[in-house]
Amino acid sequence: MTNLVEYNRFTKSRKKEPKLPASREVWVYTRVSSKNQKDNYSLDYQREESEKFASENGYQITKYFGNENESASSDITRKEFQILITAVKKSNKKPFGILVYVISRFSRTGGNAVSIVNDLVERLGVNLIEVNSGIDTTTDEGKLNIYSRLIEARRENHTRLKFTVPGMKKFVQSGHYLGKVPIGYDHYGPRVVDPSMRAISQKIVINDTGIKLRKAWEWKLQGLDDMTIIRKLSELGVRITKQNISSMWRRAFYCGILTNAFLEGKPLKGKWEPIVSEEVFWGVQQILDGNHHDYQIERNNDSRPLVGTINCPVCGKKLTGYEVKKKKLHYYKCQKCTGISINSVSSSKMKTKGAHEMFMELLESYKMDERFIQPFMFLLKKIFQGMKAQTFEERKEYEKRIKDLTQELETLDERFAFGKIDDPAQYNKFRVKKQMEINHVKEKFEGTNCEISNLDFYIEKSIEISQNVHKLWQLGSLDIKRSIQKLVFPEGIVVDTTNRTYLTSNVNSFFLAKSQFMSDSDDIKEKLLTKNDEESSLVAEGGFEPPTFGL
Repeated sequence: MTNLVEYNRFTKSRKKEPKLPASREVWVYTRVSSKNQKDNYSLDYQREESEKFASENGYQITKYFGNENESASSDITRKEFQILITAVKKSNKKPFGILVYVISRFSRTGGNAVSIVNDLVERLGVNLIEVNSGIDTTTDEGKLNIYSRLIEARRENHTRLKFTVPGMKKFVQSGHYLGKVPIGYDHYGPRVVDPSMRAISQKIVINDTGIKLRKAWEWKLQGLDDMTIIRKLSELGVRITKQNISSMWRRAFYCGILTNAFLEGKPLKGKWEPIVSEEVFWGVQQILDGNHHDYQIERNNDSRPLVGTINCPVCGKKLTGYEVKKKKLHYYKCQKCTGISINSVSSSKMKTKGAHEMFMELLESYKMDERFIQPFMFLLKKIFQGMKAQTFEERKEYEKRIKDLTQELETLDERFAFGKIDDPAQYNKFRVKKQMEINHVKEKFEGTNCEISNLDFYIEKSIEISQNVHKLWQLGSLDIKRSIQKLVFPEGIVVDTTNRTYLTSNVNSFFLAKSQFMSDSDDIKEKLLTKNDEESSLVAEGGFEPPTFGL
């Protein structure tokens, strides 16, 4: 009896049932790509399904975000999406999760989206929940499933472009216009939003407003300023903003000339009636070229390397650069939003830091304390080794699937060759379908290769570059600076011109890993000693992009 009592000490206690989360509050994010999105992806439908899901699963919806048509090909330029992410970060009381109807509504940026979700889950404790399937990030399996769907959404976008881009290119090269027509024209065609303007083929015609805008061009040639022209147009019943009229003067569309990236720098005659002649258009250009209000806009300038990288905090558009010649000072500004401007460097008269000093400090913030470099490198090696082991199993499954599908294709060919399939059309249909399935699996197989030769050197070199990236940017040429900017912030960054700070959402995962590692520096030793390296949450599981821009 005594022995029984003694040995009872070795009995393992039962695992406690998992507790429900303390908060059942969730937020809802809805999005469509265009105003005429199909019904099953409409904003109302997404919202209704989210509310139904929340009710059935005991969630309480406290906030709604999105409710707009925004393209998901870029996260940083999506205003509503940025509002959601910022709200999560600033909220003192975090929601349990964010409901989205399907994962592709959240994002289609692939690796960048994975980085955002990983940050939401691991650092902020906010889950992503797919309403359509019920999958969420509360478990490791669920996280992997969500990440996989985000990558697949990116792949779908890429595949769709392969088919749509050639058609759009041919459409534009034939003289047709792609996009929303400017003020002064009505657009008829098969894909327009207004049902009353649907037509079999595209037709762009001048409307009553366009006829009145002809007078505006004449007034501009006479030397009238924009505010006077806006006032005179208002008297004719045409309302136009200062920004829109400024943009109108530069648009070759109004003299019937088509410009598009698909034309590769070779404009051509468009298939619509021009509002003004080419002579009038170029006459206005001469007036504009002689009236820069003492500043000159230039895209490629060594003194303004951040053009194309920093974005407006209001509209998300990229800031342009200009120089005030009298002061010999350079600035960045938003062409769309009033008051969004920032000096490139600080001067003796300025108390505030310039965009370049701020950017240098931002890059330097990713510099790691020397005593943490070795533990960080050790952790990276373990992560890559874990990724390699995981992908090895995946590759075996893909290889088996490719072998089975190839055998099925050969069987199909044999059945057709021996006359067991009589209909050639049916045979071709099945063969194409089977070949597409094989190609799809092969593509997945090729995407699982994470073999890196000389891993130790690769990691050490990446650390060395990332530790000195602020110095490399400061001393580098314009091309080097832009390469670094693209590497660290692949989608650019938002500059808050009021508070003089940069708002980062999508950062290269290597630099993000360093930042996360440093933020947890107080208990790094404990984590390394008590946690399995493969289970560490300090670094994202995949999507690493070490510095390899060839400096």
